[in-house]
Amino acid sequence: MNIPRKYFVSAMIAAAMALAMTLPLGAAAQQAPAPKQLPRDGFPLGPSAKILSFTASAASVQAGQSVTLQWEVVNADRIELDQGIGIVATRDSRTVTPSATTTYSLLARGGNGTGSDTRTVTVTVMGSSAAAASAPEGEMAGRPSVSEATMHGPAPRMPDGKPDLNGLYIAPYHSIKVVGEITLKPGAEQYHVGPEYTFSLGEVCLPRGVPDTIGEPYPIQIVQTPKQVVILYEAGDYFRVIPMDGRDHPKGLDPTWMGNSVGHWDGDTLVVDVIGVNDKVGVGEYRHTTAYHLIERFQRTAYDTLKYSATIEDPNVFAAPWTETGTFTLHPEWDIQEYICEENNHDYKKLFEQYKK
Repeated sequence: MNIPRKYFVSAMIAAAMALAMTLPLGAAAQQAPAPKQLPRDGFPLGPSAKILSFTASAASVQAGQSVTLQWEVVNADRIELDQGIGIVATRDSRTVTPSATTTYSLLARGGNGTGSDTRTVTVTVMGSSAAAASAPEGEMAGRPSVSEATMHGPAPRMPDGKPDLNGLYIAPYHSIKVVGEITLKPGAEQYHVGPEYTFSLGEVCLPRGVPDTIGEPYPIQIVQTPKQVVILYEAGDYFRVIPMDGRDHPKGLDPTWMGNSVGHWDGDTLVVDVIGVNDKVGVGEYRHTTAYHLIERFQRTAYDTLKYSATIEDPNVFAAPWTETGTFTLHPEWDIQEYICEENNHDYKKLFEQYKK
């Protein structure tokens, strides 16, 4: 995935740190720009989408000959190639065989309302007139493209009839929200630690646990087979392997950061049961104990839409279970990327505090 939003929070923090270290302490406190606030929903506003290149391997061909279109795009949330080709990746190519002189238009849309960019290339077919906008003839090499009609169509299914959840998805930042109210068990007030606690885990390269990791501004990739479902998180390079063969949780689990997951189908909904999460992570604004229990539900309601819900309970902390829900959008043009959190990373706020003494 080549979009800027994934780097904004860390980049703004790094910029503030760099400025603070080059100014006198008083000047740093007065002049260091505050990090930009995130929109209430969605991602930070970033640079507009930009097409770095869009070329054809030949400007003119004889009838029946093929030509390769190639492009490179940055900062885009969605990239579309016309003439019936559809949604494509950020760095990709297509081999087409136009039957007549054809102009191909590449449109790169920016995320969260940022600007778009368009480029065109024309392939002249000798002895022909200009073609009307239509699907190109011949083979199209490279990764499969997806049309806009398909994107808004019904959810696909696996050969066994189960919904096909395979794909790379992302939800708008802060869009997974609590439904109703959260009530603490009497005497459990110390577990309400605020959102800063879970953010502080990421600042020192520790997992934020489930479900909080899924709500970070990074995509997830679901890999589905009849026997297991794998969830890959771009954030932190975490992953979960979820058996789908009817097994129960192992006995005597040692608590871990992401816990132990098992899954089953309830109609068209994937249900994932999670236990064995350690008491170092949190959920939303709360710490929890190792009695923490999570039920996740994934339902692909359309080709481009994945509905998500998480029901949380911990009898040592909460008076009753509570639920949060959100919606993920499919991005077939993205690839999941490597995320590296440096060893011995530090919370920048603590670095500032040491100069106040």
